[in-house]
Amino acid sequence: MPPEPGAQPPDHPAPGWATCSAPGARAYEATVDRLLGGLYQRFARDLGTRLDRRAALHIIDVGAGPGSLATALARTFPHSTITAVDLDPAMAALAAARVDREALGDRVRVTLGDVGALPLSEGSVDVVTSSFSVHHWPDAAAGFAEVHRVLRPRGRAIIYDLPDWWGRFETRAPALLEGARAGGFSSIEVGRVRWPGPLAVVQLIDATR
Repeated sequence: MPPEPGAQPPDHPAPGWATCSAPGARAYEATVDRLLGGLYQRFARDLGTRLDRRAALHIIDVGAGPGSLATALARTFPHSTITAVDLDPAMAALAAARVDREALGDRVRVTLGDVGALPLSEGSVDVVTSSFSVHHWPDAAAGFAEVHRVLRPRGRAIIYDLPDWWGRFETRAPALLEGARAGGFSSIEVGRVRWPGPLAVVQLIDATR
């Protein structure tokens, strides 16, 4: 299943350190993505406790990378459709290849897109999620505003990212909660994901439109 074109801005950046925590898509898949495979499964389970697994939801995974979370979500939510969005064509190609390998093409769509201009209609999405992507967004407030736009009323943005200190160190990113508030969310639950074992290495927000 090839990546679909989506709404790609004309100043689309070159892939690499600007879009992921590795020198390129294949390096990311071979190192970071494999090391964190169990964590993506943990995210999918966490989403399964927050949402109705039996519902037919439209879930968007922003900054989907090589598709680890998107495919885990397809298995966790067997009646839902998942759209995996990534800015990097190489990442989108790897995600599409994973979807094909796992025979999930009937429910997982891969598309190129920028969080600052998501290729989705207003109020068309039940859930937006993202893992380890927000601290790479060049304008977190604008990204969250787009997430807010595409969500249906009472739709939810459930976002997982590294601690704020890491985002400041790697990309000078604002705090996750600060970005969500600036993007228009006011009903926000803040939490942590414990992995591996008792370590809480990931922060999350669960924001309702």
